[in-house]
Amino acid sequence: MTSPRLDRRIPVVAAKDIPYFLNANRLQNLSVYLPWTPRTAALVGTPVTSLPGADSPARRPQYLVHIHGGAWRDPRLTSASIEPTVAHAFSDGVLSGEEATGLTAIASLNYTVSQMDYPAPPVMTDPPVPYDAVKSNHTDPAREAVHPQHLSDVLHGLALLGTLGLTDDSYILSGHSCGACLASQSVLQPPRHYGLDHLPGPPRPAALLGLNGLYDLPALVTAAGLGASHAHLRDDYEAFLSRAFGADKGTWPDASPAGFDPMAIAGRIREGHSPRLVVLEQSAEDQLVPMTQRERMTATLSETAGLRIAHGHRLTGSHAAPWEEGLMIHQSVVDTLRMLRKAPHATGGLGNRA
Repeated sequence: MTSPRLDRRIPVVAAKDIPYFLNANRLQNLSVYLPWTPRTAALVGTPVTSLPGADSPARRPQYLVHIHGGAWRDPRLTSASIEPTVAHAFSDGVLSGEEATGLTAIASLNYTVSQMDYPAPPVMTDPPVPYDAVKSNHTDPAREAVHPQHLSDVLHGLALLGTLGLTDDSYILSGHSCGACLASQSVLQPPRHYGLDHLPGPPRPAALLGLNGLYDLPALVTAAGLGASHAHLRDDYEAFLSRAFGADKGTWPDASPAGFDPMAIAGRIREGHSPRLVVLEQSAEDQLVPMTQRERMTATLSETAGLRIAHGHRLTGSHAAPWEEGLMIHQSVVDTLRMLRKAPHATGGLGNRA
């Protein structure tokens, strides 16, 4: 693995693009990364049967599970976007000057994406080929998701990881951009909230880490929600949100984590289904996501009994900078692990900052 912030390649063991059910499309899969050690090197060429350390009674999270962004629509932004972070997490902390995470595995999930309007979105500097089943005169199941299919795929991926040894409190769940929305949806509400009654809820993460996240969908198509700095993105947000969640904006609040009922989240925390720690990271220089998204999510979570909320300070630069260079996500994970060590059962309001 490589990162622009490292001057050397980091050897890892990787199992890439593992389908999480039969007859999966090309994006219904996940990848697992392990640090290179004599023990993990012996796994090369063998089937994936479990996560390392799954049978050990660890008292801290051993794993990171990540959900990538891409506005629910970019098929080129995949699970591989976590690889610069993997390089930092599994580099030698002494040589790199970084604090080690102590993670034994990192998993990164792909999911079916939504169709993309013609013409290609102007805010994307290098947009992928637009796709519409009718206009393109062909079908591509990997690019035809409408909510809740993105989330259904994520829940299937988490279920597969559960069969490999992912258990309650054994991992941190992170997501970037729309991946932060998917991560929040997956653990702050039960599957039945989205009409996915046939799916099990995922193992409870020790913490939820949102990175430049999208949490309030209706606010992304209003002047008040975007603010003057991001108002020019309104039409693009409306276009891809309508593709991903349907044209009826009346259904968007139920899918928006910032619109979830705090009492319902508190009930899930009491029942042991949702994490007690949520860390929200947002770059003030993000050219695509306004700070109001974190503010609206914070407002909801601050009313949730039994939940500890923290604002991280690691993310800077453009929207994509965290996953492009990897170090910021790595540092955010280290901060989250540190908070868990200091107060593993702490609850309370905003004020515990990384």
